[in-house]
Amino acid sequence: MRFGLSDKPSNESAYTLRRHVELVTGLVEKLQLKGVTIVGQDWGGPISLRYAIDHQDNVRSMVILNTMVRMRPIPLLFTLAFRNGGFSSFLIRNLDVFSKIAFRHGWPFRRPVEASVLEQYRMPHPDAASRAGIAAFPKMIPGNSRHPNAGYISKIDTFLQTWNVPVLVMFSDGDIAFKIAEGQRIADMVPNGRFQVIRNAGHYLREDAGEEIAQHMVTFLKDEARIS
Repeated sequence: MRFGLSDKPSNESAYTLRRHVELVTGLVEKLQLKGVTIVGQDWGGPISLRYAIDHQDNVRSMVILNTMVRMRPIPLLFTLAFRNGGFSSFLIRNLDVFSKIAFRHGWPFRRPVEASVLEQYRMPHPDAASRAGIAAFPKMIPGNSRHPNAGYISKIDTFLQTWNVPVLVMFSDGDIAFKIAEGQRIADMVPNGRFQVIRNAGHYLREDAGEEIAQHMVTFLKDEARIS
């Protein structure tokens, strides 16, 4: 997905939501995975959910964590800093401002994180060329109906309202981007959903509460998805 140790195009235009859906689709097909349970957090939400919409026969259940399934208000400061064309690209790619904010104690983590762990988050992006994806993704958030991703993401919300597959929604109580109320709304609107609040966890809830999240998933898969 070009954010770990894989090759990274240095051109921001190479990073698109649809292209990432294609990459996930290709991986599932290459591995010949059948009856999958998708798990998506942050951008992994729209990416995995769009895969699910396009491949309903291959999806057994869904786990949704701290993510968006529809257009939502974007804070002005975030827009000015990270969605503002070449200026934002300079801040993110040349000055590494996004990573310096994101990968630090306090936000997006709520529990103690070792310095070595934080360093692993930063390690794959040592220079401007490797930060193209970090610069591209904030600009991919639809702020209005004219944005190229507006309809592509909004269709997720509409589709989930009628798709009767087991869904587990888990949102943390300390995420400044994705609030508990939205997680509850998603769980309430799907035909077969359950909701779990992850306490004392931030945006990276899988880092703050990995074992707790895993246990909720195991219980869900056994009870709802009938996976032993």
